[in-house]
Amino acid sequence: MDEWGITDGYHDVAGTWHPIDPAVRDRIRAAMGTPVPGRPLWFVEQGTHHTLWNDCELVLEDGTSWGVRRDLPPEVPLGYHDLRPTDGSPATRVIVHPRTCPEIPVGWGVAAQVYALWSERSWGIGDLRDLRDLATRVMAAGGCAVLVSPLHQPAPSLPQEPSPYYPSSRRAWNPMLLAIDAPVPERLRCAPGTLIDRDDVWIAKRSVLEAAFDVVDDGSIEPSPIACWNAHCDTLGADWQRWPADLAELEASDDWQRRARFHEWLQHRVADQLADVAATGVRLIGDLAVGFSPGGADAAEFAAHLALDMRVGAPPDRFNADGQEWGLPPFVPWKLRAALYEPFVDTVRAALRGVHGLRIDHVMGLFRQYWVPAGGSPRAGAYVRFPADELLAIVCLEATRAGAFVIGEDLGTVEQEVREMLAERRIAGTKVLWFEEETPDSWPAAALATVTTHDLPTAAGVWERGLTGDVADDEVYGRLLAVAPAATSGAEAAAAANAALVAGSSHLRLVTTDDLAGAVEQPNRPGLNDHPNWRIRLPVAVDRLL
Repeated sequence: MDEWGITDGYHDVAGTWHPIDPAVRDRIRAAMGTPVPGRPLWFVEQGTHHTLWNDCELVLEDGTSWGVRRDLPPEVPLGYHDLRPTDGSPATRVIVHPRTCPEIPVGWGVAAQVYALWSERSWGIGDLRDLRDLATRVMAAGGCAVLVSPLHQPAPSLPQEPSPYYPSSRRAWNPMLLAIDAPVPERLRCAPGTLIDRDDVWIAKRSVLEAAFDVVDDGSIEPSPIACWNAHCDTLGADWQRWPADLAELEASDDWQRRARFHEWLQHRVADQLADVAATGVRLIGDLAVGFSPGGADAAEFAAHLALDMRVGAPPDRFNADGQEWGLPPFVPWKLRAALYEPFVDTVRAALRGVHGLRIDHVMGLFRQYWVPAGGSPRAGAYVRFPADELLAIVCLEATRAGAFVIGEDLGTVEQEVREMLAERRIAGTKVLWFEEETPDSWPAAALATVTTHDLPTAAGVWERGLTGDVADDEVYGRLLAVAPAATSGAEAAAAANAALVAGSSHLRLVTTDDLAGAVEQPNRPGLNDHPNWRIRLPVAVDRLL
């Protein structure tokens, strides 16, 4: 590994070594720029005592001064503080963090793609009222938790982005998920077998929401930077890199200011409806996507810290022979650290709002990321290392402040060091039946356990394709038969797999709504553009689940 954090190559799942192409290394170095030291950073575990090298004033993050001193006492609270040397040298940012995250709960629950839920009152897509109804049913059945697909915000313009894992911002919520208290337009009535048309849904919902906003708008709402970005997006399109440099005239207009207030008001509405979900008593688990669109609000705000001509992805493996390029621009490790990790802090803090737990998608990205030059083949990429110790300390700090547990999605090829470091910080791993040789009754306790995921076949799908010999991986069909040996249908196989899962040994066991509903098609088939990814409705309404 060089000073940029670029590794010399990687071992694939078969153990074969793939050295980095020197031309790829040169492109990644150019995208990163030459590393420049930032302000000193010091990560300190809460409750420990340290002697300082010289006299420093300790200033807590709320501005309180603890005076000039020669030590850092164990009573310093959690947070982001500053040590200011009296000799005038640069201040050190001191990040006081707990050793671990809160523990995951013990019990069972449901994992849901929110958009796929529906009821007679849904406006063409699953919404937060459908989620509340699901949470109520889970609690009534003796469950304790609901994991939701990312609630991140897409750009507000058309066409609407279908994937919840490709947001404009991970720091704002998707207002399309707001429940509407009005009769459902006939064209938006939900029915099994119909696909979700997000453009039609957003046009209809936005019209109703804008009318409601105009009734209450008194000009007092202070829009956030993301709300302001959305107002620009309404007029200029969803890619900030194509906008004019001078936006002052646009921002001075009454129409733009109204739009900015409207987008901020939408976030308040989402917060209210999420609070209604939490009021059911369920432990709501959010999902933090790996990244964001290069044209979106987060990329615009964090552009100085990104490698905008690089994309995060994955090298070739047995599931994707050509590798994957996810279209997500990565943070440059040295630039992120020089920014005192503030973009990462803001993102994790935002993802923890309104939830009791957080799943971090592709948690390996906190350790290393596979970078591919934009427009290039995923075969020609390289791994870039990140300061995992420091990023995990921030996760522990923000999770502890929020009183939330954390789950890392550690599926696929994962270095042993990753799982060890997650376990040390009480970040639960993930177990999926399709990947495990053992049955759920022997899986580790500190884990989130499921039968499948949104990127993998449903239980009924595995059963049906297994009967016709159309299962890509015979091992998957064999693992289903191991927990459902007497099943005579896809529905029976799914029920048996769910029963084995819920009776398993892991602390938190989640059944997917797709398996509860007997769905055959999986929500997403990575790399298959002719599949209706992220648009498939559940085959039954939410009031028939559980």
